[in-house]
Amino acid sequence: MAKSTLQEITIHSTQYPEFVKTSLASALTLRFTSGRFYRDARNFCINLLLSYPDDCRANCAYCGLARSRPQKEDSFIRVDWPILKTHDALDRLSRYKDTIRRICISTVFHPSAARDTINLTKAVREAADVPLSVLITPGLFSTGELRTLKTLGVDYLGVGLDAASERVFELTRGSRVRGPLSWEDYINTLQSGVEVFGHKRVSCHIMVGIGETDKELAECFSHVHAMGTLIHLFSFYPEPHSGMSRRKRPTLKRFRRAQLLAYLVEQNLVRPHELQFDSRGKLVRIKDYLREIISEVVESGRPFVTGGCSGKDGDIGCNRPFGSYRPGESFRDFPFQPEPGDITRIKRELRLDELLGECTKIDRRRLPTNFVGKTT
Repeated sequence: MAKSTLQEITIHSTQYPEFVKTSLASALTLRFTSGRFYRDARNFCINLLLSYPDDCRANCAYCGLARSRPQKEDSFIRVDWPILKTHDALDRLSRYKDTIRRICISTVFHPSAARDTINLTKAVREAADVPLSVLITPGLFSTGELRTLKTLGVDYLGVGLDAASERVFELTRGSRVRGPLSWEDYINTLQSGVEVFGHKRVSCHIMVGIGETDKELAECFSHVHAMGTLIHLFSFYPEPHSGMSRRKRPTLKRFRRAQLLAYLVEQNLVRPHELQFDSRGKLVRIKDYLREIISEVVESGRPFVTGGCSGKDGDIGCNRPFGSYRPGESFRDFPFQPEPGDITRIKRELRLDELLGECTKIDRRRLPTNFVGKTT
């Protein structure tokens, strides 16, 4: 693919995509629709998804935008994604930019995606001086185009790997579902992204509950963390009319443990030999680990807050309220700091006593230097 240059990016109103989709939460924030968030949660990030008449040309088994989905609806990852005229969305971004902490442009697998993403990025930067992320589809963007995005002001790159192993990738996104996506492309793009954007400036999205084992999750967490990327977890939610519409969601216990494990890996608090799995790859024990440290980590609530790119001041920028669950259900990830009652419930859901066997004491210096401890 030919490299893009800044000289090629002269934006006119007709050059960026005519339409974009936005999440229902973003539509509420931009006042395109009315409503209230459960528990007064706030949406801090505006998501803009490229939209085409023929939608995405990939065929991911769990996705509402899959090419072979028999019934097309304006929904994606379970929630409504209204279609907006792009110039209307840009106008609202400019109008409400002071209430927005981050904007994220998301791509689909389409031959026009790289060009349109670059053009839309320039238009968004002109509309609102707000931190900007781009969630790309590997296989469509060259390293040169990644550099162009950074030059235009994108400070975080997202890569939706989703599958925790090549095995699961092939079953849900690749050749086994007649999809065009490649595990190798995704891993290579993560590496290129870190080279272009820097350490901890690339997020790797991983979905829990699409057929992976706990062992595959742990290995994936360790691998992408070693590459220098951030781990952003999602909980699978069956999408109507998709290939996995009848698959059950992961239990809260399993998702909570995945959240805890991802946090422990990212903070260098657990090592591979301290995890024990059964013959089916299920996590059955965390060994040689100080119970007090795990208790403090859980008490802090940090592993269970939505993983997303930060805002301008380092606070939560992308918190995706109710992206993996319905209002009124137990929060899968929290769009705000969990309250004491939430922590009590999380402890019950984790059932840590099943995992924590006899522990040998370790040096508390393994706690991250910025660890706050218990919430107040």
